Amino acid sequence: MANHYCIIGNPNVGKTSLFNALTGTYEYVGNWSGVTVEKKVGRLKSNAGNLIDLPGIYELSPISKDETVVTDYLLNESFSGMINIVDASQLKRNLQLTVQLMELGAPMIIGLNMVDVAAKRGIHIDQSALIKKLKLPLLPIIARNGKGTQQLLNALKDHRLSNHRPLHIDYGADIEAAITKIMQHLKQHCTFESHLYRFIAIQFLLDNPKVLDLLETNLIDIIAPIRQQLAAPLTLSIRETIQQKRNAYIDHLLEGAITYPDEDRQYFSSRLDKILTHKILGIPIFLGIMWLIFQITFTWVGTPLSDQIDEFIGGTLTDTVKSVMDNIGLFPFLQDLITDGIIAGVGAVIVFVPQILVLFFFISLLEDSGYMARIAVLMDRIMEVFGLSGKSFIPMIIGFGCNVPSIMAARSIESEKERLTTILIAPFMSCSARLPVYALFVGVFFEQHQALIVLSLYVLGIVVALATSVLITKTVMKNDDSIFIVELPTYRMPSGKTLWRSTWEKS
Repeated sequence: MANHYCIIGNPNVGKTSLFNALTGTYEYVGNWSGVTVEKKVGRLKSNAGNLIDLPGIYELSPISKDETVVTDYLLNESFSGMINIVDASQLKRNLQLTVQLMELGAPMIIGLNMVDVAAKRGIHIDQSALIKKLKLPLLPIIARNGKGTQQLLNALKDHRLSNHRPLHIDYGADIEAAITKIMQHLKQHCTFESHLYRFIAIQFLLDNPKVLDLLETNLIDIIAPIRQQLAAPLTLSIRETIQQKRNAYIDHLLEGAITYPDEDRQYFSSRLDKILTHKILGIPIFLGIMWLIFQITFTWVGTPLSDQIDEFIGGTLTDTVKSVMDNIGLFPFLQDLITDGIIAGVGAVIVFVPQILVLFFFISLLEDSGYMARIAVLMDRIMEVFGLSGKSFIPMIIGFGCNVPSIMAARSIESEKERLTTILIAPFMSCSARLPVYALFVGVFFEQHQALIVLSLYVLGIVVALATSVLITKTVMKNDDSIFIVELPTYRMPSGKTLWRSTWEKS
């Protein structure tokens, strides 16, 4: 039976980039959280087994649909080991999930990603000290360019992962007593693997819905009073108390293993955000950038290239093929079929390829640079007026490439009503399939203002989508107010390889 390994980590730490590097395949990569919304399976290049790319999560108690995929997989599927990928530049926050995975007790190896970003920020990590404290194998990698991934492949092939020894954090006498009581009942009524009992007991205290699904109703009725009795004397909630102990453990792990630069140092991303996410200037800057992209696509670069291709297909290519067919004496109706049917028909599509490639090159550039996540933040105030949040704007942006992944991306929205509303309005976004129609339309009727008209059509799609959202949220599905929280990734120089692949896939 083939080994199965899964990649687990926070959103936007490079899981999908690592998946692509380890399997040699290509899955969509973007510099924002929520890019992966379902598990993806590939074959390791070393033939050591299959690799599963799971959606990004911050903890094992799921909130959104995509987070449910991860917890459900870990609790119900059989796998050989986990690759926990962590962001070296945000190590303390990433270790929150690592600690929970260590409590799970499955074989694991840590991929310390973005070590180059950490170094640029002046963050020094003593990897030997960290490995000693974690008691886990750890390998530094840069997933975007594949550095260190061969060592990771070798480690998986040789199965150099941690053993089945769950982490045991002392949560204090009261919580430990409750955990022990719950474990006793679990062992009497359930048949889990031995390393899972403590993990499930802790997750039950944290009210993890996926753990509740594992347990029979009568068992929940027996152990629920234990949780209620525990909560009564605690100064903080059970969750806060457990989190406090985990934070202390993480501080212990990092003590002497990591040093940070001066706190008053202002990073490039922070300085740039003061301009690009400005409450007054932010949206005009975004519209200006989009106008520039459409101007390049339809006036300066894309359209001239399309005209040259059209001239070649309608002139040189057609004349050459006609000449060859005349020389061999091909029947006139076959000549018409080839020149007026096949060449003209296929050519009518090919002439729009330069415009499509140019447009989606720049959209991919904005995505990979980290700017798109800022747009979601900027649009949050506007989206609130229409009964949505900034998180709905990300699937709408993805819809410019294709409406299908746009609808899939809506799974990362926590609110069920907001998620369904976003799915219903996503098809109003102008996807790449409509671009040739737009290009033909503006080329015939608005030759002098092509970029402006196409931009207007894209904006019109957004306006209609938002108007529909108002209609839906004010009538059939009245949305509750939702809190919009999104991680702003660091600005980065887009990878040429990722740009090309993303542009090609969208086009």
